[in-house]
Amino acid sequence: MELEASDFAALDDAGKLAVVEALMLVVYADGKVTPDEIRRFDGVIAALPWGVSPEVLRALLAGANQRLATLSTPVAIGDFVANLANRLPGAALREKVLYTMATMAAADDVLHPFERNLLGLCVVSFNITSDRVAAIKGAVAAAHPGN
Repeated sequence: MELEASDFAALDDAGKLAVVEALMLVVYADGKVTPDEIRRFDGVIAALPWGVSPEVLRALLAGANQRLATLSTPVAIGDFVANLANRLPGAALREKVLYTMATMAAADDVLHPFERNLLGLCVVSFNITSDRVAAIKGAVAAAHPGN
């Protein structure tokens, strides 16, 4: 269920940016960005096979950070997530992105209500079926037994 090099190879820069933005949304979800969250985010980003140069990745991160900093209302966040879904082609990729988001949210063994709401919004916007949500929850639980 993890993102793989072949997933990134099939994406254009807009698709890669959508993945960055989705993952960054988890960090912003509760309104407080802690040093631990930044370290976890950086670790996830560094481990993924983006298939781009470090300079391009830094530019994607900077652009995502700028866009996310402007999201201040639930409507803006909902519109933003709907736009993400349009830039993430295919159900399998959206499921992998949601799984990665969920593992990031679960990493501190506390699923904040805003994180839960964000993940639920992504389930709906990404059009993920209930059986696939159950599989993703099971995979996250296996990766983070404390949740």
